[in-house]
Amino acid sequence: MSFSIRNRLTWALLLAIITLSTGASIATYLQARSDINALFDYEMQQMSWTLSMHISAHPNLSEEPLLRVEHDFVTQVWNKSNRLLVSSRPGNGPDRIMPAGFSDFGKNNDGWRTFTALAGELVLQVAQPQSLRRRMATDIAVKAMIPILAIIPIGGLIIWLLIGYGLKPLRTVTKEVESRDPASLQVIETTQLPTEVTPLVTSLNALLERLERALKSERAFIADASHELRTPITALSLQLDLLETASTAEEREESTQDLRRGVERMGRLSEQILTLAKLDPENLEEPTLLNLSTVVRDIYEDYANIACSKSIDFKIHAENKVMVNGDLASLTALVRNVADNAIRYTPANGTVMLQVGTNNSVPQIQIIDSGPGIPLEIREKVFHRFFRANRESDATGTGLGLAIARRAAQRLGATLNLNDGPEGKGLAVSIDFPPITKPLQSTTL
Repeated sequence: MSFSIRNRLTWALLLAIITLSTGASIATYLQARSDINALFDYEMQQMSWTLSMHISAHPNLSEEPLLRVEHDFVTQVWNKSNRLLVSSRPGNGPDRIMPAGFSDFGKNNDGWRTFTALAGELVLQVAQPQSLRRRMATDIAVKAMIPILAIIPIGGLIIWLLIGYGLKPLRTVTKEVESRDPASLQVIETTQLPTEVTPLVTSLNALLERLERALKSERAFIADASHELRTPITALSLQLDLLETASTAEEREESTQDLRRGVERMGRLSEQILTLAKLDPENLEEPTLLNLSTVVRDIYEDYANIACSKSIDFKIHAENKVMVNGDLASLTALVRNVADNAIRYTPANGTVMLQVGTNNSVPQIQIIDSGPGIPLEIREKVFHRFFRANRESDATGTGLGLAIARRAAQRLGATLNLNDGPEGKGLAVSIDFPPITKPLQSTTL
């Protein structure tokens, strides 16, 4: 489900503003209530002191003009027998003497804030409705909130515009990518981009570079494959012509054998092209726990008859259990192609040895043959697709075996090295696998 970053940020910031505004209003209300309480408490103390002075001047309580002017307050005079002598608002305020000092009488809207003081034989009380204090605090908070509420829509519009301005580089990058044709894989300029967008564009540029390399590689592969396929197809056509024009049984037999070898080479080439395509990095399979010894033994059995038909001494030495993490298809392609190369280029009465073991705790496969070997100066080139070393051996080679082996090794995280065989003769291929650090659940034994 897609969403708009601009909308999400705008609503998030507006929600933050509203939350902060609400918190500020509550804080304003509480502070106003505290200040009002402090102010009115002070005023009640002053009124009590003034009333005390007034009573001292008029001890008979016949004249109490101060008791009648404070309409928000109720002033009372009690004697110590708990009898109300005078009240500025009869019927309102506390109905008994409260403890000395400040105290609260009643609840909620009917509550009173009182201040009680002694004046000789009399008790003076000043009371104020709690509802009045709450109403005044609310009025102050609401008046403080009105400007904030007015700012919210204006702030929302400003936030919307500012976020749009901040996201402009993303729109610029999007337009640049959209305006390109599929063949344009040049990197995107990053000098004028903000630091937050640069990592994204850098990653995109890296992807474009990888795509360009992959496309170049695939174009080269298609061109090479076309050339390599064209040659055997032409040869097959010529061999068919020779078969049709053969006048003797010997000529027909020879042409038939040539045609069969051409078909075999064509089939092998097609098979290896498909194998190479299957080993594309994007087609990775789920890795499992693999036993190298089991896989190598199976491949040994597959090639034993082929080696025997060429009078090759085909041997295997595999430890009971050497485990690696990887996918079976890649491991099989890797070992099969190296073993096939060894048997294909080893002359009659030669030897090919498959070894599975560990080297300093590193799982390792070695395939050693007594063939002509590969000169040091072209060992890197033999991993290129369709490159064939000038070796005195089977003419049905395709130049894809070691290219497939290297790609399979890369998928497995293994390293594939070409070295001289024993006593500098032949070729020794060593394949080192990463040691297992975290075994997987599924296992191929």
